[in-house]
Amino acid sequence: MTVGPKAEIGGTAKFEGDKPAEVSSQAKLAYPMEFKKIEHSNRYKATSYVWQVIWAAAYILFGLVVFFLMPEFSRQSVANTERYGASFGLGVLVLFGVPIAAIIACFTVVGLFVGVSALFIWYIALYMAQVVVGGLVGQWVMGRTNELWPLIGRMVVGLLLVRLCTAVPEVGWWIKYFVVIPWGLGAISLSIYRRFAPVIAPPGGTAPAPYAPPPLPPNTTVGGIQPA
Repeated sequence: MTVGPKAEIGGTAKFEGDKPAEVSSQAKLAYPMEFKKIEHSNRYKATSYVWQVIWAAAYILFGLVVFFLMPEFSRQSVANTERYGASFGLGVLVLFGVPIAAIIACFTVVGLFVGVSALFIWYIALYMAQVVVGGLVGQWVMGRTNELWPLIGRMVVGLLLVRLCTAVPEVGWWIKYFVVIPWGLGAISLSIYRRFAPVIAPPGGTAPAPYAPPPLPPNTTVGGIQPA
C-alpha cells in the first residue's frame, strides 16, 4: 500500500499486510497509520501436501487400471514417448486442436454426440499422458523392460518423480502443462494412429499370394469320389 503526497486522512487509518505501507512525508494524516502484519499459518501448506499425496495415489491407481486393461497399448505409448519431436509436436496439436474441433462439432445436431465424446476422451487422455511419461521416466531410472509387471513398477516410480516435479512452486505448473501433458498426449495419439491407420503396400511390392486350400487328409472322399 502506498499513500501519496496529496493524500489527506482526517481519521484513523489501519493497514494489514506483509509489510508496512509506504507513506509520503507530504501526506496529511491526522493520526499515524496503524500497521498489523499478517500471520501466515502453516496449516494451508500441510493441507496442500496432503492433497499432493492423495493426487499421487489417484494417478498411480489410474495407471494400474490402464496398464492392466490395455497392456499392449500402454507399452506402445511408453515407447512412443522416446520419439521426442514427433510426440511433443503432435501433443501440442492435439492439446489445443481437439477441444476446439469438438466444441465446433457440438454446435451441430449431427456432431453433438461426436463432440461430447471427443471432449470426454481428450480429458481422460490428459491424465493418462502423465502416466505414460512416468513410465518412460521410470525406465530411465530402473532400466528398460517389455514385461508388464516390471513396466508397472517403473511407471509407479516414474510417476512419483513426475508428480514431485509438477509440485514445485512457481515452476511445476509450467512443467505439467507445457512439457509433460503435451509430450504424453502426443505419444498416446501416435499409438492410436498406428492402430487405426490403414496398411499400404510399398511401391513395387509383390501381390499377396492367392489363397490355396489345405490338402485333404488321406482316404477322404469328395462327393463319393476319392481324389487322386
